Amino acid sequence: MGVLGMLDKATVTISVSSIEIVALKKLSLVSHVLAQKIGGSAGDEQKCLATVLDDIIRQIEIKASA
Repeated sequence: MGVLGMLDKATVTISVSSIEIVALKKLSLVSHVLAQKIGGSAGDEQKCLATVLDDIIRQIEIKASA
């Protein structure tokens, strides 16, 4: 299997429990607060990571409701 680059995509199948979704949402909230607190370029990077996490959570919820 090759290494994914920044713009590559992969489709995977995973199993996520309800408690794991709750934990991911809490992690997202903490990540957004941390991004605001640290500011600067580190804050921007943290905000980007939090946004990616939000997108992943959204994708999980959409797939779970289908």
